[in-house]
Amino acid sequence: MRWFGGAIAPYAPAPRPATADVLWLGPEAWTVGTPVRQARGGDGRRLAVFGPCGATDAQLVRLVRSPDLREFDAAASAWSGSYALLLDDGAGSVSLWADPAGSCPLYAAEVGGALVWASSSLALASLLGSRPDTAWLAAHLAHPTAWAAGRSAWTGVKQVPPGHRWTAPRDGLPFSTPYWRPVPSTWPEAVDRLRLDLSDGVLIRVSGRDASSDLSGGLDSSTLAACAAQCGPVLGVTFHPKGRERGGDIDHARNVASAFRSIRHRFMALGREHLPFTDLEALPLTDEPAPSAVTIAQLCHQFALLSEEGVSVHLTGDGGDTLFMPPPVHLADLARSGRLLRLARDAQAWGRLHRSSPWPVVAAAWNAPDRLAGGELAKPWLTRQATVVAASVISPETGVDGLGHADCHLLGEARYVGRTAASENQLAAAYGIEMHNPFVDARVLETVLSVPASERWSARRYKPLLSDAVTGLLPDAVVGRGSKGLFAVDHHHGLRANQAIVLELADGRLADLGLVRPAVLRSLLRRAVLGVEVPWGLLEPLFGAELWLRASDIATERVRWEGKP
Repeated sequence: MRWFGGAIAPYAPAPRPATADVLWLGPEAWTVGTPVRQARGGDGRRLAVFGPCGATDAQLVRLVRSPDLREFDAAASAWSGSYALLLDDGAGSVSLWADPAGSCPLYAAEVGGALVWASSSLALASLLGSRPDTAWLAAHLAHPTAWAAGRSAWTGVKQVPPGHRWTAPRDGLPFSTPYWRPVPSTWPEAVDRLRLDLSDGVLIRVSGRDASSDLSGGLDSSTLAACAAQCGPVLGVTFHPKGRERGGDIDHARNVASAFRSIRHRFMALGREHLPFTDLEALPLTDEPAPSAVTIAQLCHQFALLSEEGVSVHLTGDGGDTLFMPPPVHLADLARSGRLLRLARDAQAWGRLHRSSPWPVVAAAWNAPDRLAGGELAKPWLTRQATVVAASVISPETGVDGLGHADCHLLGEARYVGRTAASENQLAAAYGIEMHNPFVDARVLETVLSVPASERWSARRYKPLLSDAVTGLLPDAVVGRGSKGLFAVDHHHGLRANQAIVLELADGRLADLGLVRPAVLRSLLRRAVLGVEVPWGLLEPLFGAELWLRASDIATERVRWEGKP
């Protein structure tokens, strides 16, 4: 089989056991440039590990020999990295463990009576001849971070739920079982664990390799660059507008680079040719719409320069805001538990921070918790058909019992970042680069969720858990930052420069499917051209989906399979 992005993944399946309708990876298996580690036990037992994993070979050998699936359940989140497990028990049954953070997604489909799994929904869609799933798209547009159970972006292809063990037994139908839940810890324990989890997660990715890291000057990317610098030489990449190399984030990035001799700092100047909505035809087809679709010109510029530098692995801080800077959803948990004094105090702190009345958030805590996370923001550009279809396929379940509103929200957001990061990594693979997001590793997510949500949130400190974990690692000026740069102005400039193209996107494939009201969307875009503030965070998934649909229409060969079932 050949994977997208120019990376070759030979899928030379071994002969299938007579009792199992499941394909197995051959000995030279790769997934988008990342080797799949394998271990064998007695009686034909075989284990495969997808994605970067901190387990030693000896640990994998011991695991594959274990007859107890609970040991596999524990192992699926025991080691650093972002990985998924697969076990062929040698007796006709196969089990998959999807990682809890969703950053190493797994998919399954039925082809001619055979069950087929893959780490790419696009690969399975190519095998089935699938088309984009309209119901999934409606859910993606209405609530991008929501879970559409039993679906993926392609018809006939199902994503294995994160944090679940999916089993295809010798006799019977496949079924999923949740295997993971976070374990409570104290704040000092979580701080120490987070420091170790991030350090180990970076180490297994960059050790002995030509590595680079985003270095925006913010706390997230600075942390990863510093961790990588402790492992060896690393290229720190800082973007800046052409003609401006001083001030704000740029100075913070320079401070971090100067604190580590092993960081080689590279500035990348961005001009008009790198604005959002530029060179949109350069977007390759991925498993699902990629968050960076509208900024593909900047992304391709970055990958091209990294390729020239000989970089093979790149770290990005995506997911840091989700984990460490949550909205005040914990207020709903305080209301439910009767902690009214703490509820009043945090609501007042939120009101002072945003210079608004605290009473609306207090009311939302009692009556509409989703409003605390912005989940009820109006999307007038969506049709009634889109909202009705979305509501019919979205599942509120996380697969973890006993979580409060804040933890459920964080888990859903983190899994969205993890899953879409896999599509972003496919974009990087087109340039021969592995892109990794250590902030959506399972152990990092587990560590964050181990402390109460009310302790993670603060109106007075910026990302308190991460700040405590990196104190002593980063310069004090970076740790003590209270904000970071915003880039909405670039979207306005990009829209003005590419107005005709973007307006044409408003009346495209999504409108043909009955999901978007093009007149409403065009009106909103024309206001944005005039400088009126618009919710770019809500519009980017829409444009990404439109561009992805167009790419799916023109892709003559998605993924070529050899040895189809």
